[in-house]
Amino acid sequence: MTLPTCAAELRQIPRSPSTIAINFIVGTKTGGIVYDEEWIVLDGPDTPAAVTGDAAPGAHRRPSAPSSKRAAFVGFVTSLPVLVCLLVFITVLASGPLHGLDRALNQPWSEWVFPEWRSFVDDIIDPIASQAVIIPILGITAGLLSMRHRTWRPLLIAAAAEFGVVGMVGAMKIIIARPSPVLEDPSFFHGGFFSQGGYGIIYPSGHAAQSIALYGILVFLLSRYSQVSKNTINLLSVGVGIIAIITMFSSIYLGWHWATDLWAGFITGGLVLRATVYFNDMIPSRIPRATSMQYSFPPPVPRTARSTVPVADPDVDEPVRRVK
Repeated sequence: MTLPTCAAELRQIPRSPSTIAINFIVGTKTGGIVYDEEWIVLDGPDTPAAVTGDAAPGAHRRPSAPSSKRAAFVGFVTSLPVLVCLLVFITVLASGPLHGLDRALNQPWSEWVFPEWRSFVDDIIDPIASQAVIIPILGITAGLLSMRHRTWRPLLIAAAAEFGVVGMVGAMKIIIARPSPVLEDPSFFHGGFFSQGGYGIIYPSGHAAQSIALYGILVFLLSRYSQVSKNTINLLSVGVGIIAIITMFSSIYLGWHWATDLWAGFITGGLVLRATVYFNDMIPSRIPRATSMQYSFPPPVPRTARSTVPVADPDVDEPVRRVK
């Protein structure tokens, strides 16, 4: 039996004070060892599929039908074609049909609801999705991951997301030229950077796009190139959603954006995030996945003619002496 084709499974190996189940699958001489709570699975690009059947809790098993359907649905909704269609759709609605909704939501909320909180929301809450906060966090994280793996790839991914969101949002702002709610005109092409400055290029919201694209790419980098657990990644993903919701409410509370500006910003950020991940996966990388480490099998050790190490016999009081 040769090493690349062997496959074995060891179950219920005793280990004090409890037991551990080990699933050991060999597909190639080099693969990734994926660690989980109770199972150790040797996994690589050419490794056979995981062993089906009864598995210990926490094992890497084939996804069930509901989970696979859910993943397929999420993948479809967040695919590039769907996000592009959603962005075009919301832009068409924001150009006229939703003006009434935008005006209805554009109220002096900071004067009606907790007016003493305005400075706190403006100085502390709203900047969470700003470049001044996101860029240092993303840059430091990507830099540390790049140094750890000795490659520029995490930094290039972060830079691609940054330039993507700035370029796409900036281009749309200049082309659409929508005035700010401060000017009380939600019509497209009625503003302009040279005539009204920042108040004349408000669609889509840059803060909303950055909250999804840049914080999302931060979670992607941690999930792909670090040893952060899956539960932590899930919590961080929920945190991205919370930041997006806070960004939306704070912008409406302060009166910086129309509601449709924010919705379009979220879709634009998701589009940039998905495009960045898509093109990253298209380019081959030598960096191992976050849940794996490279493992190489040592060369076989040749058998010796005869061992000269003394062997103790448990049934004999005296140890066996070395044979000369």
